[in-house]
Amino acid sequence: MKQGIADIHLIRKILKEKPAKELSDHTGISLSSIKKWKSGERSIEKMNLGDAIKLTDFASNNSKAEISIWS
Repeated sequence: MKQGIADIHLIRKILKEKPAKELSDHTGISLSSIKKWKSGERSIEKMNLGDAIKLTDFASNNSKAEISIWS
């Protein structure tokens, strides 16, 4: 069985950055589910684990790199 990690911060970021159609096409998650998460109609915190892992994997491979400097 394949294991994965779900990261709510990456999920929120990718939902803001990418169009719903692109997310649906690349993850296999229904377009209507993604649109509901993007609009806030459906809670991200109540997303099923499988979908959360798919979005986290996609975000990890397709997000813009961020550099944080701690002072």
